[in-house]
Amino acid sequence: MHNEKWLAAVKVVVFDMDGTLYQDHAFLERYIRYLLEGTEHEGETEAAVRLGGAMQAGEHPGGFGHFYHAGDDVCLALEGERFVRGYNWADGGEIDVGARAYGGYASLAPQLIPIGDPWSIVTALCRRYGLPDAKLRAAFERVRKEMLRPPHQFERSTGLFRAIEALDAVEKKSLLTNTPVESGVEFLGFMGIRHLFGDVIFGADKPAGLHAYMMSLLAQGYEPREILTIGDNAWNDLHPVKRLGGRTCLVSPYPSRDPEAWDLRLARLDELEELMRAMQQSITRRSISDGEDRAEANRQEVQG
Repeated sequence: MHNEKWLAAVKVVVFDMDGTLYQDHAFLERYIRYLLEGTEHEGETEAAVRLGGAMQAGEHPGGFGHFYHAGDDVCLALEGERFVRGYNWADGGEIDVGARAYGGYASLAPQLIPIGDPWSIVTALCRRYGLPDAKLRAAFERVRKEMLRPPHQFERSTGLFRAIEALDAVEKKSLLTNTPVESGVEFLGFMGIRHLFGDVIFGADKPAGLHAYMMSLLAQGYEPREILTIGDNAWNDLHPVKRLGGRTCLVSPYPSRDPEAWDLRLARLDELEELMRAMQQSITRRSISDGEDRAEANRQEVQG
């Protein structure tokens, strides 16, 4: 299943948290409802829920891997540094991106919301309806609290957690999440996994924050090929590392329209657990082999 040769070279693993160390497929609908509740757009809730579900399931052409342009209410597809296709947010109809002269990513970045995971769908909806950030934050905090207690409590992946703990052949295991500190601490506490990681950064401001963290690792002497990043949001969790030559693993059960090729593409957490165990075995075998090679070289030197 996995390329043992490059896995054996990994010394640093950088994990995302939400959607990566747990998977919850039910929160999106509630999050959308809480966002629109009590607003002038509450009557559009059912349509928004259907649209969000379609994007999550890959049934809308402007799904994960695309960008929402808040000013024009469209989703844009990026290839390289330029937008090559576009779709109306509401009905998915294709638009002529050339006629609208969207150009490159850099010029539009302030107006764009990357659609990389279910959380970002709701962020885009907030901008679409012109709602204040405080309303989005209140809906976020409400749904996050629910996720930690019945009946909406997500399942803890104890097998995955044990596999991460057993992964002691790497030099660093880090966690970077854009989740604010309070909720991040609560989620790690609920899962009981804070002790599994050395560096833990909440409010990490990915993708920029991951780029900065990657640069700090390179400054410490690590080579790009020795760093593996794992996450469910390609734009935030993978692209910054891929651009610098690092290894990447996308973990998501949802279709992605991102054209980039990742080193690994997983859907389920049991697959991620398997990857952790395969990495431990690969690195350990390489260490034993290297030790045997050095011992043989020493014997030949003595005999010579």
